[in-house]
Amino acid sequence: MSGSRVRRVDQQMAAAAAAMLPEKIDAELRTRYRQLPVLVRVSGLAATYAYLIGKSTKTKRGPAYQKVADGIRTHLTTRSGLVAAAQIDTNEKLLHALAELDTSVYARVSAEVQVLAGWLSRLAEARYIAAGGCVNDSDADGGGRP
Repeated sequence: MSGSRVRRVDQQMAAAAAAMLPEKIDAELRTRYRQLPVLVRVSGLAATYAYLIGKSTKTKRGPAYQKVADGIRTHLTTRSGLVAAAQIDTNEKLLHALAELDTSVYARVSAEVQVLAGWLSRLAEARYIAAGGCVNDSDADGGGRP
């Protein structure tokens, strides 16, 4: 190797997810991050992305939703190579671009975002616990993870 290290895909995903997290994770936000991978898998990427965009403007936790939507857009347009970056400078434009993707590319993009959401979920959980949150609390989110 010539001075630079090769980064594994999961390391890149973890770094991208870490950049999306706010400094403080409360119980409610932790729950939302934990639900994100399932939401992508069950509802689909476009619907999940639309949900994030909608929540980013009308809620107390709007900035956190905005940061996730921005992070997904940045990842898809600069790191994944699956979505053309040209003229996709807003989350709304990415939503429209997702609607125009070929089915196989959309499936790959969805799988990538699901992995990214998994990292986001794990890192949010770690940050929540590090801040003094309880792993087995049952604050309306179904309790802790095994």
